[in-house]
Formats: sequence, structure tokens, C-alpha cells
Amino acid sequence: MKFSKIGGVDREVSRITLGTSGMRTYDKAAPLLDRFFERGGNLLDTAFAYGGGVCEEVLGSWMSRHAPDAPPVLVGKGAHPPNCTPAAIAEELSVSLDRLGVGKVELYLLHRDDETIPVDEWVDALEAEVRAGRIGAYGGSNWRQSRVEQANSYAARTGGQGFTAVSNHFSLAAMAEPLYPGCVAADEQDLVRLATAEIALIPWSSQARGFFSTVDPSLLDPNMTRCWDTPANRERRSRAEALARQLGAETINIALAYVLAQPAATFPIIGPRDVAELDVALGALDVELDPAALRLLTR
Repeated sequence: MKFSKIGGVDREVSRITLGTSGMRTYDKAAPLLDRFFERGGNLLDTAFAYGGGVCEEVLGSWMSRHAPDAPPVLVGKGAHPPNCTPAAIAEELSVSLDRLGVGKVELYLLHRDDETIPVDEWVDALEAEVRAGRIGAYGGSNWRQSRVEQANSYAARTGGQGFTAVSNHFSLAAMAEPLYPGCVAADEQDLVRLATAEIALIPWSSQARGFFSTVDPSLLDPNMTRCWDTPANRERRSRAEALARQLGAETINIALAYVLAQPAATFPIIGPRDVAELDVALGALDVELDPAALRLLTR
């Protein structure tokens, strides 16, 4: 496993983030969580809205029974539509902490943005939770870069810590249309701006919902075809396949290694269905892509 830092988070965290949105039963979740920690991972992504709360409850059950000596670093999320308001943060965070069985999440992200609400109202609500000791650092999921910069300008003026992480979509395959309403993808310019501001990117659907895998497409999320199966992305997949053959790697690992090789500090979220898929995904950590390879993939 490889590790790095996210601003405001005390411990170093794994460069790969294990997503929990598909963990609806303990029997399915426990082997994945056990294996991820055996392989050195420690960064887990969850949310108030996942599975109507079931995913947080399952994760909390696992942590109470089998969590390792060094507990996971939790990325929690709240304020998802239709309850996307600053007032929702305290209420939903209380519920999430209870489900998870913890007193604090190390990193808390706003699950969506409502751009009719001034950024100062969002920041004030988040800073209140920092002062209360219920969150360490904070940021936004599906927030445009201009809004993040506005929020951090306000935080700097008022003595707040500001956003230290963003969780927008980013992968080797460009998203052709939003996965869900309000979803935001980061582009190359965003990555440069995030790197300059030292804001981490925790990209969701970092492998484009299996677009680069060898899994039968009929077994994948049907949104994969709608959002990522385009002629331009097929060309990128062909280049990734050729590079994989050259390097002796899996095509899907080339795609994930591309995300890891960006100028911003990236911590891509993966959502394997079983331990075998998890082990394949972690193989991306052994793939080093030089500037020439990155140019080849995206030319």
C-alpha cells in the first residue's frame, strides 16, 4: 500500500479509498473490509444517504467487531438532496456518528452543492462541527472548483480551515453525462488548481464503473454504458489495453494508475464486489506511469 496526507487529517491515509456504497449486508462487507486492511488500506468512504443508512450501520457493525488496532480513517458525507442544506449537516452527522459507533469522522464532505446557498453558510455550518470536535477536516463532493475557491476565500477571511478535499468524478474515461443530477467531474485544469491549493481529490467512479474491466457489461451498472461508453473513451481503452500488454498489467490497473499519477494528490475510490476484484484493483499500486505513458493514454 502507498500512503499520503490529506490536509487536516492527522494520520497518513492509503492512496486507495474503499467505497462502502455497495455494502448492504455484513456478510458481503466483512470479507472486503478485512482484506482491504490486510493489504494495508485504511481509508473508507461512506455517506448518510448510502443504502438509506444501511451501509453506515454495516460499517459500524464491522468496526465494533473486527476493526484493526489502528482504526480506519473515515470519509463521511451528508447534505444530499433533497435535504441539501447547511441545517442538515448537524442533524445528519449525529445520525451517522451513531450508526458508525464513533464520536468523530476524520474527513466530512458535503455530498452535493446547492449553488443558491452562499458559500459562507456552508462553511459556517462545517466550522461549527470542527469546533464541536465531531469532524476533523472537511470538503465537498460534487462541488465546482470555483465554488470551492469561494468557500476557501471566505474561510481564510474568517479564520476557518477551509476545504481540504474534494470528491468529484475523475477517471481515464471522461464522463459523457452526469451519473446522477448534480454530479460534477473534475477536468485537467481542475487538477492543476487543486494541486496548487493543496486540496486532495477523492474521485468517485475512478474506474468508470467497470468500463476498463473484462467483466461482462451486462453484469455492470447499466449507467456505465450511458455515462462512459463513447467512441473517444473506447479509443482510450484501446490505448490502455495496449499499454497493459506492454507492462504486463491489467487494463483496469492502467486506468487506476492514471488517476493515481495526476498532479493533485488523488485517493481514488474503488467499489469491488468481492475480494478477488479488490485484489485486482490494488494491483494498480504496482504500475508506474511516466509522462510519456500519460500522454499516450490521453492523446
